[in-house]
Amino acid sequence: MFGKKAERIHDERIEKESNKPAAMMFYVTTVLLVICLGVKVVWQVPVQVYALEIACLVISLTYAIANKARNGILWIKEKDEVLVTINNKILAKAYMIDFWMLVAGELVFIVVLKDYFWWVGMYLFTLLVPALVISILSLKKGWLGWGSKKQEKTGIKEFRKRVVIGSLFFGLFVGFPYLYSNGTFHPEGILWVLGLGAGWGVMFYFLMLGFIKVSEKKADEIAKEAEVDDSEE
Repeated sequence: MFGKKAERIHDERIEKESNKPAAMMFYVTTVLLVICLGVKVVWQVPVQVYALEIACLVISLTYAIANKARNGILWIKEKDEVLVTINNKILAKAYMIDFWMLVAGELVFIVVLKDYFWWVGMYLFTLLVPALVISILSLKKGWLGWGSKKQEKTGIKEFRKRVVIGSLFFGLFVGFPYLYSNGTFHPEGILWVLGLGAGWGVMFYFLMLGFIKVSEKKADEIAKEAEVDDSEE
């Protein structure tokens, strides 16, 4: 019972801490989306080329505003620790809405708007900058981890499934020009899609496992330092 309680408290602490940078990245992503939108409007590309930016901004901002209003913190400037935690949780979820909409939207973009394929690069930049910041902080703070041996077994299984799905997405995204071009489907392009996806998936899988090990070691170091500080007090 105590083990489960400690594990729950540990998970809640990590969620609370990780929500802080995710909330900040919501603002960063919003600014980047506005910049992307402005560039495309000035460039006078068709509205469908920047429809994803509009969708992300409208949906994520509506979610953030509606939930802040529902929790009574929309117009409160000076927030105590509890309200800050609620605010960060809302903005972190709003950031994830942007993230997954951009991931899914890119695929739709390259299939439907293949003549404007290179504009996808702006979405990649918008995704990678916040994700890189959060990844670096997660390693430094020791937020990445399985939590327990039992969770590690389950987590690795789920992680493998997600890597396979992500690999297929990456292979299709990068290898699409080999699969379909000039209005013609090329069967040999399937090999490009599978090869590129497998190459990325294997690299990402072992890289993330390495990151998690580094993060868990850092978490252990932080825990030991906290124990030393408590004993000195």
